[in-house]
Amino acid sequence: MKYRRRGHRLRLRLYVSLLALAFGVAACAYSVVTGERINTEKANKVEAGIQELRGLKFKQPVPMVVKTRAEAEQMMEADLSRDYTDEQFEVDGIAGALVGLYPAGIDLKAESLKLLRNQVAGFYDPHGKEMVLVEGADSAGFYEGTLQFLVQRDIIGEMLLAHELTHALQDQNFGLEAMLDKYKNDDDRELALKSVAEGDATIAGYAYVMGRMDTGIADSLVEHLKDLPQMFAAQSGHAPEGLAAPLVFQYAEGVRFVAEAYKRGGWAGVDKLYKNPPQSSHQIIHPAYYFDRPAAPVKIELGGYQKIMAGWTKADQDTYGELLLRVILERNLGRHSTDTTVAAQWAGDQMVILREGRSVSVFWMITFDDAYNASHFAVVYETILDRLLGDSTVHRIDYRGNNVLVVIGEGANYFNALEPEIWKDTKFNGINAAAKLQSADADAP
Repeated sequence: MKYRRRGHRLRLRLYVSLLALAFGVAACAYSVVTGERINTEKANKVEAGIQELRGLKFKQPVPMVVKTRAEAEQMMEADLSRDYTDEQFEVDGIAGALVGLYPAGIDLKAESLKLLRNQVAGFYDPHGKEMVLVEGADSAGFYEGTLQFLVQRDIIGEMLLAHELTHALQDQNFGLEAMLDKYKNDDDRELALKSVAEGDATIAGYAYVMGRMDTGIADSLVEHLKDLPQMFAAQSGHAPEGLAAPLVFQYAEGVRFVAEAYKRGGWAGVDKLYKNPPQSSHQIIHPAYYFDRPAAPVKIELGGYQKIMAGWTKADQDTYGELLLRVILERNLGRHSTDTTVAAQWAGDQMVILREGRSVSVFWMITFDDAYNASHFAVVYETILDRLLGDSTVHRIDYRGNNVLVVIGEGANYFNALEPEIWKDTKFNGINAAAKLQSADADAP
């Protein structure tokens, strides 16, 4: 992980593949690796093939190295800890529990590593610019549906290698890692771009082992990955949904989104996604808001709390997005509650987390498509917080127009003083909140 202020999601920047899980393999042994040696002939064949299929060329060689599972896990831990302290993990874990995303008392760093250890078979390292293959894994069989006729080949190994080499192509041709660097303090926008990258690489890897790419290949993969969330849940046991959902989302929803781009413009259409990437998980979930009637999220600049909360330190600033809003509602209401559908009306959000000593205060502004859904969410979420936090942690909610203000923690003790200042100083797409609300009132019948 390259930046500070991370941790709401599983913020690993190594491109760890879920392909083994997606195709019914508990772990992955590949014939490209024998002991600690790489079969150069087979690796070169995959490298040449994925360039031809994807229509992109490597600008420089991608070294391939073999690591033990222990070494791979050390790399993952180092990546998570890159410019991100244990204290920051702690703060984001506390805040996530306060808003209902994580269980109380979560050890965010430990849970992240635990989740990843169960999945690693290989990855592209954007820091070292190398492909890492993990030795010592045992094959647990092959998926018995679409790929059965390829059983004589090492299909999972080839798919894994083609998938991760596609990430290297993305990095070299589109500057993927540099693009991700721009999205600090906006995990939702980063998740959208990662979903493009994983969707692209998953489709390319699958098409490589199938020997061709067309819309039928894309459709068959989308259909197969519909069950990935359930498969992942069964494999990962009690992994916190707030960590697991974004990881799986990059594959299942990323493939669906990129497949739509391919259907509209072939690989050239996929390439265009890197020039004009989706800006939110909302656009990934609802592709029409990207392709047909583009709807960028409302940019929120939360203000007005600074003077009253003087002495508190800003520990984090971020955007949760539709996906995590939905996870919060489903965790606390149940997946089948009709109230969870309000998450689909998300239009933007910003969260600021303040810390003073051991105390954490959360300030969260969320914008919805209309005033009805804002008021609906406010009522539903207040009920959730009452049940979740009770009298142990003070919390307050207010809504005006399309916008909902949530304050949790000690800051809520000053809500009467904070609330008018926040509404006055917060900006939506650069427009002062008070001016926006006055305009809305003037336009009302």
